[in-house]
Amino acid sequence: MKSLTANCAHCGRSNEVTVSVAQVRGTEAVDPHFGMSLLLIEKTAAGLLWAYNAAHLQALHDYAAAPLRESTGIANRSMFSRLPQWMKLARNRVLLQKATARLIAKASAIG
Repeated sequence: MKSLTANCAHCGRSNEVTVSVAQVRGTEAVDPHFGMSLLLIEKTAAGLLWAYNAAHLQALHDYAAAPLRESTGIANRSMFSRLPQWMKLARNRVLLQKATARLIAKASAIG
């Protein structure tokens, strides 16, 4: 357990909040620190796509749209090296691009 100071963006009030690392529940998309379900989730024919926030989603979209995916030579050091295999397959590029585009629209609607 860890205690963090949380500040309200609206009123400025500050509180100490106790947080702990949550265990991932199976294949469910949850935040690893708070255990809350994620909002940016899209089921595809190949697998479940999820993103933490707009920046994470944009990185996934850029990865899907990249014409050439080069390795830096250091295994398992980047987010992209840890993606599920279905996201890395060339045959799923269009599927991944469409799914990320739908989630980008959803994220824009959420605000």
